[in-house]
Amino acid sequence: MIKERIRKLNENLEILEYMKNNFDIDELKKDKIKQYALKYGIYLCITGIGEIACGYLNERGIESISSFKECIAILGEMKILDRILVERLMEFMKYRDLLKRPYIEIDIDKLYSFLERLDLVKEFIDKITIGIRV
Repeated sequence: MIKERIRKLNENLEILEYMKNNFDIDELKKDKIKQYALKYGIYLCITGIGEIACGYLNERGIESISSFKECIAILGEMKILDRILVERLMEFMKYRDLLKRPYIEIDIDKLYSFLERLDLVKEFIDKITIGIRV
């Protein structure tokens, strides 16, 4: 199940990479549909990270977890994720909390800056994949 989630997260990452490489911030600010796509893509990406983190722990018998943030913190305690990656992923989770509320407007510049940090998602995938093999 985790491998399927990782596959889906990689697919989503490809779409966000496409957006990063093909749309500049000014273009996004003018196009509500592209903004919607960016918001949804980021939401799916962050949700995928949380689901993978919690799924990883569940498969190892750690089930009484209350949030994605807690799952990420536990992966840090287990040394699967380093402290800096945990801190940055926790920042991503704040975006998810905002994105799931349609009545909250998020600055497009801040969302676009997420595209500059896609390497953190790749790093998460690499670290969790190593943990799966062990």
